Amino acid sequence: MSRGSQIGSELNSIVRNKKVVIPVIAVMLIPLLYSALFLGAFWDPYVKLDKIPVAIVNEDVGVEYNGEQMTIGDEFVDQLKESGDFNYEFVSKQEAVTGLKDNYYYIMIEIPQKFSEQAVSLVGDHPEQAELIYTPNEGYNFLAGQIGGTATAQMTTLLNQQISKTYVSSIYDQIGEALEGIQAASEGAHQIADGTDSAKTGATKLLDGQQTLADGLIELQTGAAQLNTAGTQLSGGLATLQTGGTNLNNGLSQLAEGAKDLDGGISQLSKQYASLDTGLNNISEGTTSLKQGAMQLQAGLQQLASQNSELAASESFQQLIAGSEQLVNGLLAQESGESQLITGSSQVVNGLSSLSSGSNQLVTKFTDAKQGANQLVAGITSASEGSSELAKGLQSLKGSSDKFVSGSKELVAGNKELVEGLTTLDEGANELATKLGDANGESLNLTLTEQMKEQFVEPVVLTTSSYSDVPNYGTGFAPYFISLGLYVGCMLLTVVYSMREPSLKPHSGRSWYAGKTAVVGLIAILQAIILGLSILPILNLEVMNLGAFFLFTIITSLTYMMLIQLLCVTMDNVGRFIAIVLLILQLTSSAGTFPIELVPNWLQAINPFLPMTYTVTGFKQAISSGDMGLFWSSVWPLLALMISCSLLSYIYMKVSFKKKFQTITE
Repeated sequence: MSRGSQIGSELNSIVRNKKVVIPVIAVMLIPLLYSALFLGAFWDPYVKLDKIPVAIVNEDVGVEYNGEQMTIGDEFVDQLKESGDFNYEFVSKQEAVTGLKDNYYYIMIEIPQKFSEQAVSLVGDHPEQAELIYTPNEGYNFLAGQIGGTATAQMTTLLNQQISKTYVSSIYDQIGEALEGIQAASEGAHQIADGTDSAKTGATKLLDGQQTLADGLIELQTGAAQLNTAGTQLSGGLATLQTGGTNLNNGLSQLAEGAKDLDGGISQLSKQYASLDTGLNNISEGTTSLKQGAMQLQAGLQQLASQNSELAASESFQQLIAGSEQLVNGLLAQESGESQLITGSSQVVNGLSSLSSGSNQLVTKFTDAKQGANQLVAGITSASEGSSELAKGLQSLKGSSDKFVSGSKELVAGNKELVEGLTTLDEGANELATKLGDANGESLNLTLTEQMKEQFVEPVVLTTSSYSDVPNYGTGFAPYFISLGLYVGCMLLTVVYSMREPSLKPHSGRSWYAGKTAVVGLIAILQAIILGLSILPILNLEVMNLGAFFLFTIITSLTYMMLIQLLCVTMDNVGRFIAIVLLILQLTSSAGTFPIELVPNWLQAINPFLPMTYTVTGFKQAISSGDMGLFWSSVWPLLALMISCSLLSYIYMKVSFKKKFQTITE
């Protein structure tokens, strides 16, 4: 019997037997039913979210903010009413809890009493985050709770944006009030700048005056030093004069005593009188010079007193002035006495002839001269004491003038620093006034528009740029469920059609293989074509590369069929069990739902060795991505597996033919 006869026999065994042909046709529809039902049910679940009942409990009592009553909870409820995202029902908390308990509500969203108060607390002293309570009924339906969580997160974002707009408006109002204060501060800064400028001008004038004072004090210091020297010299001269006065007094005493012996020594007196007359003239000239110096000293002290009131008020200086007056008076008296002495001497010269007769008168005059000499000595002593005080006062004056000069220099240096500081302050005050003048409402744009509010609350916008567009859940899951449907269809064929037992005893292992492989291969191709032609219009599946999609559907179906045929031919029911195990492994390791990185490591390890790994990847490229390089890299492993499984089935049938069909010769 030829291979063609064997294939025809296998086909006839199906077509002529209604109990077989109907299940086979049904099996060919299994991939379509499996894929269409699953994908249709989850094609786009978000379209019908408005059918899911969600309880909204609004207990917000509002808050007064900036003189206005704010109820953010009510505004949020109004937004929910307009959105229509879910089937929102606005109920009391008791009704909401009862609805959750009765599995009527999937989600409860609660707006607490202090929601508005907490929302606006950011601008207060004790900011507090507003709380929106989300309660999903996950025991009723877990995915509904997850979907609701995503939607609630979006609601929270919208609420945050709305509250942020309120904050921005409030902050702008406060900035406007602050600008009024800045404007007032600018005017005050201008006044400070003007006052600082005036102070700087006054400090400059003061510095000039202090410089002049310092120069005058230096001159005073020089004059005081000279006066101190003169005072020292005066004190020394008066001491000498005092000694001379004392000697004069002693001499006059002796002269008075000698006058008694005048008669006896008249001749001797005449001889010595020339020397006495010369001495008297010299003394008179010295007294005159001393009188003039004393008068100059008195005038200098009086002038110094008129120039320095503090010095004039000191007791030592007053004593010095009094001593100078006494000195002048004493010198005047001395000058007068000396004048009389000179007059007497002239009379002596003129009346030597009558000296003897006037000796008594001479004794009297000598007595008077002695008294004048005593007064002279007393005056000189007082003048000497006054000159000592004057010397001390002048020494003190010199020390004070030194301190005055030193302090004046420090004062000038400090005033220079003051002028420099006032200059810097003036510049800073002018700059401050200018900057504050710039920071006013006219130079800043404080017009708050809705667009600006949007920019403040959402400065960054996420723009989605799709690398490979997947419009909905169904399209995203299509590679997985199509692969799964084709595999299930191939497995179910083993239930209604034997991949191991031939309908007619073959004459060779080759014909046995050809008959079975042709039939299951044809069924695999037909179910792939039926699936492709039906699922596109039924689910409106958008495919990027239609030719690649149909080619890959056929390759996938043939690969699964050859794999399952090998398992069933070689191991019969055990092979079917292994095929089911392979299906279970591929459900989680093919990366059809979650990324492969999220599954356990041992499933990641077997991922490259299972066919559904490549079928899911290939369908993704044909439907959504369009990457033909990755598409063909998925085709080659499937073709290799398909050819390998088919070749192994052939080898098995070839080898086991003689054992199984011993009565038939090749």
